[in-house]
Amino acid sequence: MRLLAVAAILSITAVATALAQDDYKTLPPGPGRDVTVKVCSQCHSPELVSSQRLDQAGWKDLVSQMANNGAQATDDEFAQITQYLATSFPPGGAAPAAGADAAAPAPGAAPPADAAGATPPADAAGATPPATPPAGQ
Repeated sequence: MRLLAVAAILSITAVATALAQDDYKTLPPGPGRDVTVKVCSQCHSPELVSSQRLDQAGWKDLVSQMANNGAQATDDEFAQITQYLATSFPPGGAAPAAGADAAAPAPGAAPPADAAGATPPADAAGATPPATPPAGQ
């Protein structure tokens, strides 16, 4: 009888652990993550956001656009999602690490600085020339 009770407890623990985890490795832990996964996964992978870096206003605009496109959530949930995204994926790629490829800049983001800290100027077409290695390399 005791063995059966221990087996039941272990089974419940294993199921609860599996349910608490998800496959969204690029989404760092934090307040609002669970709401973000719940709401955004209704239409697309919630990980789409991990390649973008926006400020608070940019995330608010994007979340509003998703609401206008039919995302189902309360105003409070949309506010939680906006705050989570602004905290987790700020401009400049300074997001908390959670397996995300923070080295990939978001579309339209400023190019990365070279080793000396300067960002190469863009040409007339808006393209940034490749960084040249220091002399002797």
